[in-house]
Amino acid sequence: MKVSHTTENTNELLGHMYRNVQMGSESLCDVLPKITDRFFVTNVTSQMERYAGFTSRTAAELRKRSTAPQELSGMKKAMAKGGIAINTLFDSSDRHIAQMIEKGTRMGVDELEGQLVRLTKEGCDMEVTALCREIIAFERSEADKIKDFE
Repeated sequence: MKVSHTTENTNELLGHMYRNVQMGSESLCDVLPKITDRFFVTNVTSQMERYAGFTSRTAAELRKRSTAPQELSGMKKAMAKGGIAINTLFDSSDRHIAQMIEKGTRMGVDELEGQLVRLTKEGCDMEVTALCREIIAFERSEADKIKDFE
């Protein structure tokens, strides 16, 4: 059975979306214990909850298409944890952590936007495209809000 470009592109985009929100959530989980300001903790916790919702939604969309969500590789997780550890070794101030979160979030947005543009050229499910745009809008908003803590 031949799979259409739209189906292939949709599944690939969902995979990128899933890994994006999973990486965002795990990275926030790694920095949360280092944050001292209670308002900043509340902000990051709220952001993690939203990421969890997006993770559930993208996983459900993948399952609906008989595709298993692919977890982040152990190497990618280890590199992210190591990067956070190194970046907070000499400066674990809330200000520095906020800058790290903003930078990481913007990198995720840029990568996901690039995939969205690339994969929608040949066709992609509109419902999934809308969810991807919702994730991008959420991440942009969070990157802007986190500036309050810098």
